[in-house]
Amino acid sequence: MSMTDELVIDESLYSRQQIMMGEAAMKRMATSNVFLSGISGLGVEIAKNIALAGVKSLTLHDQESTSWLDLSTNFYLTSDDIGRNRAEACFPKIHELNPYTKCSVSNIDLNGTDLSSLDEYKCVILVDFTHEQQAKVNDYCHSKNICFISAESRGVFTWAFCDFGSHFEVFDKNGEESKEVLVGRVTKSSDGIVSTLNDARHDLEDGDTITFREVIGMDQLNGTQFKIKVLSPTTFSIGDTSSFGEYARDGIATQVKTVTTVSSSTLRESAVDPSIVPTDFAKLESGIQMHLGQLAIHRFARENGGNLPNPWNRQDSAQVLRIAAEVNRSMKNPVEQINEDIIEKMSWTFRGSIAPLSSFTGGVVAQECLKALSGKYTPLNQWTDPSEFQPTSSRYDAQRICFGNALNESIQKTKIFMVGCGAIGCEMMKNYALLGLGCAPTGSITVTDNDLIEKSNLNRQFLFRAKDIQQPKSETACKSASNMNSALQLVPLLDKVGPDTESKFNDEFFRTKDVIVNALDNIEARRYVDSRCVTNGRPLIESGTLGPKGHVQVVVPFMTESYGSSRDPPEKDVPFCTLKSFPNVIEHCVEWARDFSFGGILVDQPMQWNQLVEETDLMTKLKQPFGGGLDLKRVRTSAKLVQKRPRSFHDCIAFARRKFESYFKNKSLQLLHAFPLDHKTDDKGTLFWSSPKRPPKVIEFDFNDVTHRSFVVSLARLYSEVWDLPYSVADLTLENIEKGLSNVELPTFVPLDKEIITDESVKKPEEKKAKSSDEEIEDNLDILYKYFSTNGPSKLKPVDFEKDNDGNGHIDFIGSTSNLRARMYAIPEVDRLKIKAIAGRIMPAIATTTASISGCASLELVKLILHRQKEGGSQLSDFKNLFMNLALPFWAFSEPGTAPKTKLAGDKFFTAWDRWDVNIGGAATMNQFLEYFQQTHHLNVAGVFKGAVMVFVPMFPAHKKRKTMKMSELLKPKKGAVYEDLIVTFENDAGEDVSGPPVRFYY
Repeated sequence: MSMTDELVIDESLYSRQQIMMGEAAMKRMATSNVFLSGISGLGVEIAKNIALAGVKSLTLHDQESTSWLDLSTNFYLTSDDIGRNRAEACFPKIHELNPYTKCSVSNIDLNGTDLSSLDEYKCVILVDFTHEQQAKVNDYCHSKNICFISAESRGVFTWAFCDFGSHFEVFDKNGEESKEVLVGRVTKSSDGIVSTLNDARHDLEDGDTITFREVIGMDQLNGTQFKIKVLSPTTFSIGDTSSFGEYARDGIATQVKTVTTVSSSTLRESAVDPSIVPTDFAKLESGIQMHLGQLAIHRFARENGGNLPNPWNRQDSAQVLRIAAEVNRSMKNPVEQINEDIIEKMSWTFRGSIAPLSSFTGGVVAQECLKALSGKYTPLNQWTDPSEFQPTSSRYDAQRICFGNALNESIQKTKIFMVGCGAIGCEMMKNYALLGLGCAPTGSITVTDNDLIEKSNLNRQFLFRAKDIQQPKSETACKSASNMNSALQLVPLLDKVGPDTESKFNDEFFRTKDVIVNALDNIEARRYVDSRCVTNGRPLIESGTLGPKGHVQVVVPFMTESYGSSRDPPEKDVPFCTLKSFPNVIEHCVEWARDFSFGGILVDQPMQWNQLVEETDLMTKLKQPFGGGLDLKRVRTSAKLVQKRPRSFHDCIAFARRKFESYFKNKSLQLLHAFPLDHKTDDKGTLFWSSPKRPPKVIEFDFNDVTHRSFVVSLARLYSEVWDLPYSVADLTLENIEKGLSNVELPTFVPLDKEIITDESVKKPEEKKAKSSDEEIEDNLDILYKYFSTNGPSKLKPVDFEKDNDGNGHIDFIGSTSNLRARMYAIPEVDRLKIKAIAGRIMPAIATTTASISGCASLELVKLILHRQKEGGSQLSDFKNLFMNLALPFWAFSEPGTAPKTKLAGDKFFTAWDRWDVNIGGAATMNQFLEYFQQTHHLNVAGVFKGAVMVFVPMFPAHKKRKTMKMSELLKPKKGAVYEDLIVTFENDAGEDVSGPPVRFYY
């Protein structure tokens, strides 16, 4: 980020975060100063997330010295720091997280009366302060319009408070893309009703503001804003339209992001009348009970010389309960009954702390800080008390206060396998180091990731630094985690987990692990790992993020549903004809630019050439009739490439200019030739060019237009790379580019009478075999023979699309192509970052979300370890899935779903966790195999399959003789095979075939 007159965001570092936050919010953050006091485990989490986000400056402050208790949760402190000021000890490592955030340490006195030194800050954050200290600083910040946040992570409880002043402006309350709706009809009435085209869902809400464009007939709508009232999923009203013209057709309604104002109470005011964000609707009162508990404990400390309740001391907890009752009576809305269980646990564990809880709250608080700086997303109103972080029975001094010795030892003896080591994986590794997970000689953490570190990772994968770029993620993360806790038993691997590596990650490997953790970013890989966990009866922690949203799912064998038990509805494919000829949104233009233009010219055609060149005896076959069996499509494509091949960079410029003419002028002329603007589709006079179809317009090349020029230059550069033609910096000057374009011969447009697909149900046509005359085929073969005889059958260089290298011209070409196509169809153009996000399928991401999600996931991991330790195991209600959205903010904890049951016949059911093992030996006959199921499960077999191979189907007469054959003869095991996994179907009560659980047959 360059602090010049025009602030520039380093896109190579911040791209994922900028896609989520937007450029305006990023620039507000980059000009804001933050003050953070209290560098405990929670404090260092907040500091880490804020520094990674890229604020202008972060000032660290602390009134405490490092103690042994801090080492359980503060990943930047070691035993060598005992006695040092925590802010000073952590400063060097926080400072190196982001070169664009200026970090410093302050020693101002927050206990004094003069707090004017806070005036330079946009946001002030206090961590683990007394209630009176929080209230004092908050009063000052409120009077000066400084955003204030306080937070505490105490034992197995946590809370945060926000006061952004009496008039805080929110520029975007939820961060979602503005919705666009195609209009089908608008009534002319006192309460005009808008109906969507083809009854599509509009997904708007009451009170949303919209504006219209491209409405024909009722022109008064265009450019005017309306506040809507939702009538149904497909209709909404916009107020009086009776004085407007009659609606004729078309139109797009676009949601408008409006500025909203949020007003906050001070801490003193809110303490007696709190507004608490609920997190678990099964325990709605937990939040207010914890609020009473924390107020009571702070008063206890004030009455006892600043001392907090002693761990697991019933005398102290009794005093806290008495104070809580007094506090309750002073509340504006007292609770009917104090929950003694919650308040006692708070008292017993208040001096302790656990790393996952600090991670979770650190992400939440840091995101609230970014809201304060940017005005992006809705602030917390005003307290959060996530009440589900209560492991019911837990390292190291502060952790042992919460968990106890037995669970602490079990954590250290646990063996886990984590798949993926990106953003969530880095946060998990930090949590594991602080928990002491796998630190015992019998414990271990095996982590695998086949990816290398890139610059764009550094913004949120905080275990990596610039010096680590292009190093393996798993190995680097393990080294960083070892620096936090040298006792970790780490096994870094570089393998992808999938069907191709099942020989390494086999069933035996999975069964040696106590818990499997997914830290993956794609659904296919998640489903695969989940399936292996189901097969081997292993518990799984599944988590993921998308911008400010995140989820955690805990999968417990034979108790809960698996990750694969439910699936999101598949995304709708864009019709082929829409992409090719009738785009109506920018996404269509980008997909066409990436797949048809970039993919066709720079990837597919060079690959066809190379496939031809790789043919054995190529030169001989080129002289044989019809190419001696060569693929004639490749022959034709390659012959055309030879005929139009560039011989210099100047030729590449000419090639790009002709492509411009073809794409943005001749394509429009051809479409308008086939479907003139007044073309009608039926006898009713329905115009062909009606919404959602948009008529194209001809674009004439203009050298002075930056987008036109970018298209030509970027395509010429990339095409020269395909043909390995050199060019110099001088070749790219405006003067030389203009000179090169001055004498390019352009073909005259001649309309063709070819069919243009308009049916949206028609899929992309399959690749057709070349239909050429015998003479054309022989000409193509002769062209290639002569070329290869002179130049040799050398390969071209297909371009491998890389979205994150801004110097390679890939996004320049796709961006200019996309926006020119958008311009051609009167679709709003977008900026480079939006193009990159769509073309590169980049998911928005930020460190705050991953920190929170990893904290929650790590707590569920502790619960799984406790589940194994407890006699009789845990109840389903002991575990919690989480969905959260830090933008709103919103947290929803829920009980995991039970494993779905499938009925076979009678009273026989099974779940995904079941597998039936058959140990009757390979010498047993198929008849004995069938009898086994009748006698053991009272089921009639309808079919036996080995993969896609039918082994035995009773209804096939030819299979009857197989009844007397040995199973080993039918299954044909590989040498050394011990078992075979089979699919067996059975007859249900209606006589229909139904699949049963997997069957493992042992030889």
